[in-house]
Amino acid sequence: MAAVTTTSTEPEVRDHLAAGAVITSHTLQHLYGHAFWVILPTIYAALGLNPITAGLVGTVRQVGSGVSSTVGGFLVDRLQHRRLMILYLSLTAMGLGYFLVGAAPTYVLILAALMVASIAGSIWHPTARGLLSQIYPRRRGFMITVDRSAGSIGDTAGPLLAGFLLAYLLWQQIFLAAFPLALLFMFFLWTLLRRSEAFQNVGARSRGESRPVGAQLREIKGLFQENGRILTLLILIKAVAGFGQGGLFLWLPLYLSEHAGMSEIGIGFHLALLTAMGTITNPAFGYLSDRIGRMPVIVIALTAKVAIAVLLALSGIGVMFTVLVGVMGAFNFVVNPLVQTWALDIAHGRKLEGSTLGVLDGANFIFTGVGPLLVGIVVNTWGFESLFWYIAAISAAALVVVMFTLPFARAGWQNRM
Repeated sequence: MAAVTTTSTEPEVRDHLAAGAVITSHTLQHLYGHAFWVILPTIYAALGLNPITAGLVGTVRQVGSGVSSTVGGFLVDRLQHRRLMILYLSLTAMGLGYFLVGAAPTYVLILAALMVASIAGSIWHPTARGLLSQIYPRRRGFMITVDRSAGSIGDTAGPLLAGFLLAYLLWQQIFLAAFPLALLFMFFLWTLLRRSEAFQNVGARSRGESRPVGAQLREIKGLFQENGRILTLLILIKAVAGFGQGGLFLWLPLYLSEHAGMSEIGIGFHLALLTAMGTITNPAFGYLSDRIGRMPVIVIALTAKVAIAVLLALSGIGVMFTVLVGVMGAFNFVVNPLVQTWALDIAHGRKLEGSTLGVLDGANFIFTGVGPLLVGIVVNTWGFESLFWYIAAISAAALVVVMFTLPFARAGWQNRM
């Protein structure tokens, strides 16, 4: 097994600040990623889309992310000493992609620009979380869920800002602002990372230790041979859960717009609710998983999602619906980072963080991408009312898959070193 790649000493203040910069920069990606869902009904009306073509928008974003995550994760491990540069390029390319969405004159070109933004964003996750995992091995669950919470801040602020700005700006103008914002965040990130000994050293130790491609592939093969059943189950959990989550964020705003006749501000408020609670609950669940294991916390989250989705289906539009959307937000982003953390526990010390997350994220993005198109078919057949029954059924299916991890649950405790 390859030597452990974690830092030899506890991170210092500058390292914490650098980690904070990595986590904070994650916010921008989600800011635009979720603002897009509020802007989508405007694009839907302006371009005369239908449920199938609207679903294809979500599918293109997620499938592009999935393919690039898998390939990118492998390349990130090949270029461990270039991971900081990969972060800078990822932010810049993401901003450029959304800028091109605003500049694109046709539906097809919008899809192509979204693909660019999605690919750039997907490379960020295995790079950033691999670094955080190596530098904070004893607090892996907490740090990765804090990173997810930063995403939740963007998920919350994006819809609110988009709903407000659409009252004053064209949707194209909102996307055109992405590139200068990305450059600003990139400079902020560079300023703090260059001062962090831990982040600089994680890459520096990899220089001169480059593995041939064949050796890296053998390491990956060995990882899956030794832990094939549990890793396959983790991939399956992410895949099944992705069917539901991918459909929810695209179709909730369309449900509120087309079925309930809600304004852009109202749609933005509900999407913000769907993510806001996770900002607080994700680190709490991550901390809990560091103490009691990953599997019990995943079960809690999926069980809650099933129950809340059923209540949403039964409640109808009103105050209770709004409250339930907020409660759903407390559990909506728990499963994905904890499955990632569990896989990183298993892969610890092999210098395969990027490849491991790439495989998991690839499966998640692909199935999350198929989700919107599948929901589009469901909605086209049974109406918008079927959305929440679909979410409940998919979450229940993911819960069934989790039950098969019981014999392997102790694998989630391997981070206690």
